[in-house]
Amino acid sequence: MPANRYQPLLQLVHSRAGDAFRGAIRYYADDWSVLYLRDDVATERLRDSLDTIVGRARAAESIVPDEAYDRLGETQAAVELHDRAVLLHFREAPTEGILVSLDRDVAQALGQFVNSCNAVLDERGGADGSND
Repeated sequence: MPANRYQPLLQLVHSRAGDAFRGAIRYYADDWSVLYLRDDVATERLRDSLDTIVGRARAAESIVPDEAYDRLGETQAAVELHDRAVLLHFREAPTEGILVSLDRDVAQALGQFVNSCNAVLDERGGADGSND
């Protein structure tokens, strides 16, 4: 697919996230391409990791597939919240999609909520309630 097909998406993300837009990767069944990488993110270490990252994205499955429980509706995107970044995964086909990375501060409310939940879990001694 031509990269210019994704220009409206890149423009939307950049207009909403501004300088917090870290990067976007388009992946296919057997290849991937960089749509955008912010200069400070475009490191050799990231480029060396992209085959692994894209492979994991291809293999990712929805936690709640529509055929198992349709009351939630179709999955629109998956979100991973990391210490310093947010990753959005838009699946376009079973082995094709787009990964968008943003600085974590873009998801301030979600980040604060997750931090609060983790603090409660830490106080309990872990997810199973044990204090080993």
